[in-house]
Amino acid sequence: MSRKLSSICIRRFIATASSNQCTLGRTADQLRTLPPVGYVYLGEVPYHKALEIQTKLSRRRIDEIYGNTHTSSAGIKGRMLSDVLILLQHPPVYTNGRRNRGKLSSEEVSRLNGLGCDYVETNRGGEITFHGPGQLVAYPIMYLKDHHLATRCYVEGLEHTVARTCAHFGIKAKGISGFPGVWTSPTQKIAALGTHVQRYVTSHGFALNCTTDMKWFREIVPCGLDGRTAVSMQALLEQQKSSVDVSIDAVLPVVVKSFGQIFGCDVRPLSEVSPATLNVINKLLRQ
Repeated sequence: MSRKLSSICIRRFIATASSNQCTLGRTADQLRTLPPVGYVYLGEVPYHKALEIQTKLSRRRIDEIYGNTHTSSAGIKGRMLSDVLILLQHPPVYTNGRRNRGKLSSEEVSRLNGLGCDYVETNRGGEITFHGPGQLVAYPIMYLKDHHLATRCYVEGLEHTVARTCAHFGIKAKGISGFPGVWTSPTQKIAALGTHVQRYVTSHGFALNCTTDMKWFREIVPCGLDGRTAVSMQALLEQQKSSVDVSIDAVLPVVVKSFGQIFGCDVRPLSEVSPATLNVINKLLRQ
């Protein structure tokens, strides 16, 4: 069913809200205690494998935080695994979230498969979307209690991260209340967003269209929103006659920097923050 954007949502989009002083609801004292986050870029990873990595890594984090009394009492410094920002691309795949899981007919799934795409149902929020080459996907595996974040504030932080990244390349974008994702207008979405939180440990995240081929989105109703379209950074800049580089290589370091600025934490290569976490991820990749 089509959902019409309310006039309130449109006004919120047009209004400019600065995230330069974004605290996501935290005090100055809390911001001073945040743990570092390690980031790692995995290249192109099949969606099933990336989902397995997220599921198993978040499960290990939960077990370490809640399942071992000694580790839990030792706090952040007593844990082997750290928060991590996993960055990657996927081969062409359509994924469906909790809102629409199990509702696609077998004929529709076969049609999508016939386009050369996998189809996967997941436990993230949201509805159907596309992932593929030229799209930078971010999967933070974070323990929100360490960051003094409620889930809603965390989601807003992801939206602000994408918006700040886009602004770096001369693209205005922001979240719209009630419509997950990041938008460049009330009808054009530049990044899909869907999260899952279990015992305060996050998984899934956002997918930013950098140089993504938009033909894949025309085969679906992205996120179940009739009358709205997906758009890429490249397409928007081409409309502006701009030759700014928005390849994955160019956008990735900006995403990492923006994530650290918005969430107020030190973001460094995962190899520096937690070799143990990197080792777990590499082992899961090889399995």
